[in-house]
Amino acid sequence: MQSRIIRVLPAEHGWVLEFSGLDIKPQRFPTMEAAIAAGWDVARRQSAELHIHRHDGEMPLRGACCDEQQEP
Repeated sequence: MQSRIIRVLPAEHGWVLEFSGLDIKPQRFPTMEAAIAAGWDVARRQSAELHIHRHDGEMPLRGACCDEQQEP
């Protein structure tokens, strides 16, 4: 099974969500905060990882979502 990864990436104008392993087209957002919020929403629904990149392309933040049944 292919990994489900959602990436929050800087774009020329704003931020973009890119989806690996999911049949979802990239989505653009005006702010990093808006992209992260939308990314977490999709990650929760799709049980995917969220990778958040900075302006310089580094990936300092990474999180995984699992089924709600597995959460404490």
